[in-house]
Amino acid sequence: MDLRHFETFLKIAEHRSFTKAAEDLCLTQPTVSKQIVDLERFFEVKLIDRTKRTVALTKAGEILIGYARDLIGLKKDAVEAIASFKGLKMGSIVIGASTIPGTYILPKVLSMFKKKYDGIGIKLIISDTKNIIEKMEEGVIDIGFVGAKSPTGKIDFKKFVEDTIAVIAPPEFPGTIPLKDLKEYPLIARESGSGTRNNFESSLKKSKHVSPEDLKVVAELTDTEAIKEAVKAGMGLAYISNMAVAADMSSGKLKRVSIEGFPEIRRSFFIIARKGKTALPQVRALTEMIDTWRKHEKM
Repeated sequence: MDLRHFETFLKIAEHRSFTKAAEDLCLTQPTVSKQIVDLERFFEVKLIDRTKRTVALTKAGEILIGYARDLIGLKKDAVEAIASFKGLKMGSIVIGASTIPGTYILPKVLSMFKKKYDGIGIKLIISDTKNIIEKMEEGVIDIGFVGAKSPTGKIDFKKFVEDTIAVIAPPEFPGTIPLKDLKEYPLIARESGSGTRNNFESSLKKSKHVSPEDLKVVAELTDTEAIKEAVKAGMGLAYISNMAVAADMSSGKLKRVSIEGFPEIRRSFFIIARKGKTALPQVRALTEMIDTWRKHEKM
């Protein structure tokens, strides 16, 4: 049994593909296949069911995957602890972020971080809030930034920055509409699992005139920039982070629409971490830098 076998096993479970796992690990496919065969021989049980079309974990594989994540996590922690002993001159950090912090906040902070700790490798994964929380629970990421809390008992949530959600339209659209009329207009929505969508729909449910089911959703888009371009093209209205659209509103390319009878939606972004897990030295360094940046930006 070798830790490399577990790394390969985890990659196959992640991609559901021997080919993609081999590409990710810079190995040949026969090498990847042999490592899984070796692992199955060691445990004397089949771990992966493989056909021409599908790759799936067996029941034994599902049991093993949690232990594999813990073993690889411990290996990473050991490497990072020694890197810290050397003065944060080497190592890596895997960051998970939902769309808004990952696109409009973190690039500035990470640029500052790299200038100070140029030997630390950074991997940034951008996805929706639900997926980032899941990746934190699985131990895939070292630190996360999300747009909503989740009722999980495995994650600590710490407030990061605050934002508002704006309903946007093309420049020629009326500046104000009644809440009851919102359901009459085509609407571009974020995907299920998005923190922005969760906050918007939660606020709607508290109103007396419109529910999320009443909305005339014409498209669900996962990309914030795509949503803005769709609104500019006249596809419909959209709800979006004020951070993401501030420049477009200042330049007159988009308009913020006031909804009569609908209070401003304020939302928080959160830094997330696994409960009970000691933060890696580079994670502590990053959070300290974030605190400094927030004070400078007054956020």
